[in-house]
Amino acid sequence: MLTRFVPALVLAVVLAVVLAGAETAAVGSQAQKPAAGAAEKQAKPPKPWPPDEAALRKRKAEAEALPLFASQEPIEITLTADWKAVQRDRDVDSKKLYPGTLAIVKDGTAGTPVPIQLRTRGHSRRSPRTCEFAPLRLELPKDGTKGTVFQGHGNLKLGVHCQSEGIYLQYTLKEYLANRLHNLLTPYSLRVRLARVTYADTQPGRKPDTRLGLFFEDIDDMAKRVQARELSVPRQMFRYVAQDQLMLMSMFQYMIGNTDYSILALHNVIMLDDAKGVRRTVPYDFDYSGLVNTHYAIPFKDLKMNSVTERRWRGPCKTEAEVEQALTPFREKKAELLALPSTLAALGLEAGQIRSIEKYLNEFFEIIENPGKRNRAFVTQCTTGEGM
Repeated sequence: MLTRFVPALVLAVVLAVVLAGAETAAVGSQAQKPAAGAAEKQAKPPKPWPPDEAALRKRKAEAEALPLFASQEPIEITLTADWKAVQRDRDVDSKKLYPGTLAIVKDGTAGTPVPIQLRTRGHSRRSPRTCEFAPLRLELPKDGTKGTVFQGHGNLKLGVHCQSEGIYLQYTLKEYLANRLHNLLTPYSLRVRLARVTYADTQPGRKPDTRLGLFFEDIDDMAKRVQARELSVPRQMFRYVAQDQLMLMSMFQYMIGNTDYSILALHNVIMLDDAKGVRRTVPYDFDYSGLVNTHYAIPFKDLKMNSVTERRWRGPCKTEAEVEQALTPFREKKAELLALPSTLAALGLEAGQIRSIEKYLNEFFEIIENPGKRNRAFVTQCTTGEGM
């Protein structure tokens, strides 16, 4: 996870800084953003924006055609590395890469290993106090993946099992579910693909270990799909971004019970600008949500919540008519949203977890279908101010 979001009690101070317009902070934020190969990318002249319409359509088609996210069938791979060395690297600022190989498994047989580089990533889950096995970032050679499901990808984030206990398999599946629910509602979301990953070690005497993992779509690829670009601009307030997407994002976060995000701190939120300069917000990283309900997820103290399973509206204050409009896609997709959890039973999501998730989602629909509860949640008791 990234740094925790800006406390509500100091929002006024943050807004004062915003109005002061500290340009150096914006530059600093860009410089601090972790990205493999950042030096090389910065050395290249920036590509003109926006591209012409033909170029935008081409980018969109190429991103949509990437085979990794064309199916929901789990893939099987073998990753080989010196895992002791890789997992020892828990410095959140470290971008050191380690050698490894990736092999695609078909019919129980691993194919030709492709040389890759990889490293640990993340914040909360990179800490050894949270996860014994930290999330990974894979750097793939494009020439070595032609004709495979990884064709077209330069780097990918892989969510991993974190700990050995069985509950962490449930966490992985529930985080996958949260992303799939998001995909149902909007193309402005990161696609995901489950993987059965066998971790083989280059050091002798260490047995391979197979776990469920989760590949996340690269942000650049998602941006191309929606004909936009990522623009990492923090200190945004509600009025600066597209209201329809802001409301959809906020309502989705309310549905899954997630308060661990901020457009002011650019925490677990991607900022996209389209060809017309319209700025949209895209949330990600849902392991602190009430739907996933990991044991390590603790609500931020300034929110005065007892549990992450409590719902708290963190979107803008709108009229009843505007809230009604924002709820339209949720009502239209209600049957699909409620049907999705049970489809994960075949992947290992336990019956008790499915019942709990279905109950949690139904509680959301009970709120939005009851005029009194709906207005209290989003209108009369809204106190979010100009941003969050």
